[in-house]
Amino acid sequence: MINFQIYKNGQQIEFESKNTHFDDKNNQTLFIFHGLYGRGKNWNTFSKKLSKEKNKIVVTVDLRNHGGNHFEEDISYMLMMNDIVSLFNYLGIEKTNLLGHSMGGKLAMMITLLKPKYVNKVIIADIAPIDYDNDDSLIINSLLNMNLDLIKNRGEADVILAEYIDQKFLRSFLLQNLELVDGKYKWSINLKAIKKSLNELRKFPTINNIKRFNKEVLCIYGGKSNYVKEEYFKIFKIFFPNILFHEIKDADHFLHIQNPLEFYEVSKKFLNN
Repeated sequence: MINFQIYKNGQQIEFESKNTHFDDKNNQTLFIFHGLYGRGKNWNTFSKKLSKEKNKIVVTVDLRNHGGNHFEEDISYMLMMNDIVSLFNYLGIEKTNLLGHSMGGKLAMMITLLKPKYVNKVIIADIAPIDYDNDDSLIINSLLNMNLDLIKNRGEADVILAEYIDQKFLRSFLLQNLELVDGKYKWSINLKAIKKSLNELRKFPTINNIKRFNKEVLCIYGGKSNYVKEEYFKIFKIFFPNILFHEIKDADHFLHIQNPLEFYEVSKKFLNN
């Protein structure tokens, strides 16, 4: 079972038993899927804030080979979708809302198209149902080539990583996955499996004979990001004819961090309507 966190009344709570927490009839539950190299805890602040709303329950998920989950040999959207469906069944979820950022957004779209019985509303954050060029080789190779035996703290790791990645924010985001275990640093993400599947993760899986999802979908995208462009809108509408688009003008790919207030307000309004 993959790791997950439940938020209710503005606090993270422990899972007690099946059907204890969730009220599917009122569609008040939201599952959040993070992006590549991320983890559920990235959404801690957003989840606490949203779960203060009346009857709102938020579940953040650590996707396969991320967030300290048991390492698996492979990672793909189909495998991650099966993980999530197993989690739905474990938690007793019959229908829920989904929010996915980047890789997590593609996963949310996959679940919506292939397992629509579980889905009410969907928020897609700065990703489109298209194939992207694989430009992540620098990141994955930089992390894999780091000799963790020589690192005494994250500050030293940051200095090494700065030789390859000049963005401080991106380095901090990546180094959140560096954990001290028994006096030694280890990665909490399966870098080897991710590298093996990187080309596949950059693509949007081919889905044959698919039925369109006619319920409400919202795509929030960064005005400074290249991941969602107006020319992609027509591709979205092939799958999601009732999709809405909202641009956060001053944000890049990490729009939920760069402009958290606007991202939160737009998401809340969409879920509450």
